[in-house]
Amino acid sequence: MTGVCIDLAGGKNPSYQKYWDLKCDKLIKTDMETDLNKPLPFVDNFADNVFLFNALYILEKPEETLEEISRILKPGGSFFLSSPFIANEMPEPHDYYRFTSEKLAKMMNATGFKNIKIIPFGERFTASTYLLHNFFLFNFVRFFVFSATLALDKIIPRKIKELHPCPIGYFIRATKQ
Repeated sequence: MTGVCIDLAGGKNPSYQKYWDLKCDKLIKTDMETDLNKPLPFVDNFADNVFLFNALYILEKPEETLEEISRILKPGGSFFLSSPFIANEMPEPHDYYRFTSEKLAKMMNATGFKNIKIIPFGERFTASTYLLHNFFLFNFVRFFVFSATLALDKIIPRKIKELHPCPIGYFIRATKQ
């Protein structure tokens, strides 16, 4: 990735950065002090890439925020989003929504994105373990339980996953038209 990258709601040191080697010409990070329910403080067609990870569910009007993201992205710019689906409530400071892949696709299309790729992550076994993770007291126990559930997710028939998915969440990559 090159150009101007904006990480909305990522904070000062987002955990994903150690796994994703960003080489942006300019990286702008925002945190909870930036109210994503209001117009974003950037001019039209400003950014080449925008990231919004695990924050869509806390927004009062997520469609308006997606419109704002579309406004600040350059034509052809990339938008990366992750959104939880199966999760405990996380009031940080609010928790309003869990979006299905169908609703995410509808919102992305309605706000001017194309080439929308929605990738579910996790499935029934990892989702149930994720909901129960506080019951596993030690990290080494969590490691073994999560490893086992990842393997169990792979044995779920593809048809079931496609017809009735049950992921922990979704990762989306889309392009502004």
